[in-house]
Amino acid sequence: MADNLETDAEKNIETWKVKKLIKSLEAARGNGTSMISLIIPPKDQISRITKLLADEYGTASNIKSRVNRLSVLSAVTSTQQRLKLYNKVPPNGLVIYCGEIITAEGKERKLNIVSALAPERRLET
Repeated sequence: MADNLETDAEKNIETWKVKKLIKSLEAARGNGTSMISLIIPPKDQISRITKLLADEYGTASNIKSRVNRLSVLSAVTSTQQRLKLYNKVPPNGLVIYCGEIITAEGKERKLNIVSALAPERRLET
């Protein structure tokens, strides 16, 4: 019985964390299109996503605005580095958010969020 209550509490905490993350991402604002949202389904291949990011890097190199180009290239590079930490996609998939956001003080800061939910912790909304 105590194990069941502990499991329910852990699931509630995990659900709260994910909902809080979603709210913070909804509130995040940046300049232009410098935020990357990469959602990888469970059975996808890391190598395919790595190639996709390499292609995106090449495309982003042609952005005219220097500030936006550097911001996008930085986000793509950071996402590539995060992806190198995984040999395969986790059982529930993988979500990576990366880019620069504007803080409440008006300053830019880099945001990098990687989320891989455990199979027993699926979010139900």
